[in-house]
Amino acid sequence: DKEKDKKVPKDELDSFFDSPASTPAAAGGGGKDFGDVVEDGKKKDKKDKKSKKSKKESDVSEEEAEEKKSKKDKKSKKDKARRDSDSGDNDGGKRKGKDKQRDKPKKDKDGDLPKLIPRTLCGDKNVKATYHAIASSDTSSKVAPVLVTVLLHNIGEFTLQPVSLNVTGSMLVRVTTPPSDLQMLGVGDSASMRMQLTVASVGKPHKVKVGIKYEASGEGAPAAPVTVSAELLLPCSSFLLPKDIHVDDFQKLMGSSDCPYKSSTVIEAGGRSFRHWVHLLATLLNLKIVTQTDSAAMLYANSVLNHHVAVLVKAKGGSMVSVDMRTSEDALCQQLTNEVSGLPLFIAP
Repeated sequence: DKEKDKKVPKDELDSFFDSPASTPAAAGGGGKDFGDVVEDGKKKDKKDKKSKKSKKESDVSEEEAEEKKSKKDKKSKKDKARRDSDSGDNDGGKRKGKDKQRDKPKKDKDGDLPKLIPRTLCGDKNVKATYHAIASSDTSSKVAPVLVTVLLHNIGEFTLQPVSLNVTGSMLVRVTTPPSDLQMLGVGDSASMRMQLTVASVGKPHKVKVGIKYEASGEGAPAAPVTVSAELLLPCSSFLLPKDIHVDDFQKLMGSSDCPYKSSTVIEAGGRSFRHWVHLLATLLNLKIVTQTDSAAMLYANSVLNHHVAVLVKAKGGSMVSVDMRTSEDALCQQLTNEVSGLPLFIAP
């Protein structure tokens, strides 16, 4: 009996069910049963999940905002660096930009090469005429003709129609292809007229008599046709044809009896590069560049009557350029040298 009256110790689970807070009677009839507790637990779990989901979405939104801000900051820094590089906000940036520009190699383009201005023919208050003469190799004739292109500009207030160019030949200059008439030349317009001439000698320039005839239309225009007369000068350079020649043959020609006549001149470089002067000489005299270095060049041509023309160009100290001419025709040699001396007058600004 004593052993029956001895109390058996309770475990934690028994204590849970026996505690006043876990029984309805202890709560005074207002407590919750086990099902209510479970339901409350489920609601709490849902609420916690919803809260965690909301927090996670908030965290993702914050991460996206941070990422966008970081990208924006990087772009802003990159743009600022580019602006600093372009404008050179500091001295270091300026020096770096200048050094980079100076170190960048310059490319030679045809547009960078100097050009020659056309020769003036004649004109009045309504029309202005310039021209360019050069030997034409595109022919089957025994003697290559000289192609003359006359450029007409209407500088007046009247329409000119028609416009004709009359050319008078001579014993030394024959008109093989006369120019065609222009039906109309409007105010401010320009048009070209071409003709071919054949020369009998190349030792001196030739003068050709020409006349530009036009009729002006419009209020206050002259009632009668107008003729502007002039002399068209054919320089000796217009009698040359560029020809290919081997460097060895050129050197032999310079010291042989085939080119016994020689003449020299010196021109001031005037701040232009040696390459530019070689280009100008080749253009002026219609020469072929045989070979060229930074300080020397060989150029060659034949006259329309098959005379040799060999030119050696060298860069001299003191910004000077020397031009040594050798030809197989005495008068031609001197005339070409005179043209070289006057070359600066025909360089376009």
